[in-house]
Amino acid sequence: ILSGNVDEIRHKHGANIFEIDYRGNEASLSAALGSICEIMESKPTPVGYNRMKVHIATDAEVRRVIAAANESVELRSFSEIIPSMNDIFIRAVNGNL
Repeated sequence: ILSGNVDEIRHKHGANIFEIDYRGNEASLSAALGSICEIMESKPTPVGYNRMKVHIATDAEVRRVIAAANESVELRSFSEIIPSMNDIFIRAVNGNL
């Protein structure tokens, strides 16, 4: 069904979903990002930060999201959520690729 390098397959089938770990006001970050991306969820982490999951429509918007987040809160990390090979395989078997 799929062939190629594992990392390439995982990145190719990602959904442009990112996690932002930060310290600061959630409302401020939501206001800064609301017009740039879709906010999927926000919750505190066990280590004292807050974590927001966002969907960014295009790769070109990633820098804008990082800049807006950095201006409104203390940005701790920004990372893409890459699907596992198992998740990709299940989507492929179900015809959802």
